[in-house]
This record gives sequence, structure tokens and C-alpha cells, in this order.
Amino acid sequence: MRHLTRSFAEGALRRGRQIEQLLEAFEQDGRRGLRWASISPATRFHGFIVSLHTVEDIDYRLTVDEYPSFYESDEEDFGQTIGETESAEEALDLAHRELTANPARWVNQGVLQDEYNDDVEQGRPLGRRHPT
Repeated sequence: MRHLTRSFAEGALRRGRQIEQLLEAFEQDGRRGLRWASISPATRFHGFIVSLHTVEDIDYRLTVDEYPSFYESDEEDFGQTIGETESAEEALDLAHRELTANPARWVNQGVLQDEYNDDVEQGRPLGRRHPT
């Protein structure tokens, strides 16, 4: 199974792994974009960072993490920090509350590309992915 249960997502984070979730595809000013969330262990403190990534969907043959930032002013290497938490549980709750991330749709780092490939096979529809 591709998607992590909440306990598996918490466990992955506690083991120092990043988790990710494709949130939505959108169109703005004639350009296609993607928004995805990540939760990663913090390096400067013992906790977790919730981030939002907004990238331009330019070519389905590239991987999502190779796409350029949708907004020129963004430094997209690490995404926009939504918040920092002390526990994995708090990080998942923050992502749900602030980004409407679906608790049942987290994947391990690197699997987000498979989620995007599913979208490509479905014709790259616009809108939220699997709302909560």
C-alpha cells in the first residue's frame, strides 16, 4: 500500500524520514501549478517542519522536485515553512489544519512522483486531491 496510516507516518517522522502529500493542481494566469506538502525532521532542533511547495507544472517527464517555483520571488529549495512542531503528531495536525492535508494520503519521500504520475494518467485534472 502506497499511503501511510497515521501511525506509520508518525513512525517514519520519528525515524528521521520525510513524508509528502500532493495537495492540488491549479491554473493561474494561463500557467499550471502544483502544491504539495512535506513534513521533515528539523536539523537545528528536535522537532519537525511543515512546508508547502508551490511549483510550476511544466513537463510531466520531469520529477516534481525538479519543477521551478511557481512564484519568481520564492526560494523553492525548501518550500514555504508553515510551522515547526515538537512532535510528529503535532506536525500532522498542523498540516491538516493549515494545508487541509488529508491524514490518510501521506507517502514516504520519493513516492510523491507516483502520486503525480497517477494524475498524469488521469489527464492532469485541476483541483484539490482527496479532500479531507
